[in-house]
Amino acid sequence: MTELQILRTMHPPEIFIEQITLLNKEIGRTISSSSLKEIIDALPRSERLLLAVERDFLVGFAHLRVHSDLAGASSVEVVDLIVRSANRRRGIGRQLLNAAETWARQSDYRSLQIRIPVADSGAHAFLTALQFEQSATLLEFNRHL
Repeated sequence: MTELQILRTMHPPEIFIEQITLLNKEIGRTISSSSLKEIIDALPRSERLLLAVERDFLVGFAHLRVHSDLAGASSVEVVDLIVRSANRRRGIGRQLLNAAETWARQSDYRSLQIRIPVADSGAHAFLTALQFEQSATLLEFNRHL
């Protein structure tokens, strides 16, 4: 097994743009590599991508976003945590979350949160094992414009 590296970046090297696109397709998201590059280029400076890489092969990634409220509290949200299906159950998600926590602490944020579907019991067990605590049960409402 090749050694896994976690790369922290705002703008991933070109070699990984196509691989992020394919990883998104694996979970049912359809986006072109050029559109993905535009989205990444437009991300706020405070956001980060964590790339789980073996040699030049992307096996997973996490997208981190900073949230601030009007009371001055800031937290880091793990917007995406995706590991290639063939590479799951190898501790890659755990390493990505550990790297997210490290970055959040180094950046003086006091909270790391991740939102998952209520029905995803596997993710519940995974996050509970990593000592995340359920903090809310919410319904999400959208209006398509």
